[in-house]
Amino acid sequence: PGRPAPRAGGSGSAAGVPGAQTRRWIEINGTRHQISRPTLVLGRSTEADVRIDDPGVSRRHCEIRVGTPATIQDLGSTNGIVVDGQHTTRATLRDGSRIVVGSTTIVYRQAEG
Repeated sequence: PGRPAPRAGGSGSAAGVPGAQTRRWIEINGTRHQISRPTLVLGRSTEADVRIDDPGVSRRHCEIRVGTPATIQDLGSTNGIVVDGQHTTRATLRDGSRIVVGSTTIVYRQAEG
């Protein structure tokens, strides 16, 4: 008595539920690369987190930043990035976003659990 009843409703997703993890990965030419750190640098350099062997890709081309929401940022590359058909320097990523760097297409994926 004297305490309000819990309110029903909500989105039904795992977001905001303690312990719920969002798994994130990218797919390049059928190969899956897990995103297990706050930032992931993509580029042609051997020092990039994910190396893309494509002459149209800069040594440090772009960076995916994990967060709510996840974002991608161009790192001053020569040819830029295209996200979901839009040439941009920064974009919000959602599950299934298509990123084009040079002539390489990358698919960003995320799933709860």
